[in-house]
Amino acid sequence: MRGIHKQPLLWFCLIGCFLFAADSLLSVSRNEIYVSTAIRERLGLLWETQTGTTASANELDSLVKNWIEEEVLFQEALRLGLDQEDSIVRRRLIQKLNFIAESEPVAAPETAILEDFYTSNLQAYTLPRRYSLRQLYFQAKPDADNALASIDAGKNAAGFGEPSMLNSSYAYRSALDVNATFGTGFADLLQGFPANSWQGPLKSSFGYHLVFITDIYEQEATPFRAISDQVLKDYRQYKQATARQSYLDELLLDYEILVEEK
Repeated sequence: MRGIHKQPLLWFCLIGCFLFAADSLLSVSRNEIYVSTAIRERLGLLWETQTGTTASANELDSLVKNWIEEEVLFQEALRLGLDQEDSIVRRRLIQKLNFIAESEPVAAPETAILEDFYTSNLQAYTLPRRYSLRQLYFQAKPDADNALASIDAGKNAAGFGEPSMLNSSYAYRSALDVNATFGTGFADLLQGFPANSWQGPLKSSFGYHLVFITDIYEQEATPFRAISDQVLKDYRQYKQATARQSYLDELLLDYEILVEEK
């Protein structure tokens, strides 16, 4: 026993074992993602800074979910040593790993597969109801009422209306387009109006309008053959996004997610 202090190799092994045990006890598992209250507060503050509104409970949960997914990708990027290839910060590492997840080449699908994809997402290739119309603008409602009465009595509509920044006619405009031009909700006022007759007055964000609908084009799907190239592009993007999410889901299985209670 007296000579034990003279055995440096033995002391080296003992100290090494001690340090290994201490590291195992004190260090946090690398596969453990800890969502602290501070992180939640930082995400909420970032949301408020960017949007000017306080994040709701659902919005904050969504922000935390996104942060967890990013953290998993970040940790996996570090495990793969991607940080050694590029000194750019976390976002760059996440982008690299996302690129890896989506880089699997998508084989050219058969036409039948594209047609199934087109059918499953038919709404994306469907044109909404559209209008072609003419309009007369008035600042005051009584003036619009008087003009409509005169037109109904047989006078030429071209002699009425006041100058404005709006066009006198619009073609193939969807409800979204109409609202973007005249203000939110204006397209709803057109519902039920017959074609080929002056109607109104309708109030917009500018004033009052008499509207003459020349044509109504009902909702219709664009034929597959007319947009097959776009369907192929959308299909490849879908497969890339699916590959990324599958990759991320597999990574999440290897991590324990801990969320600090409020």
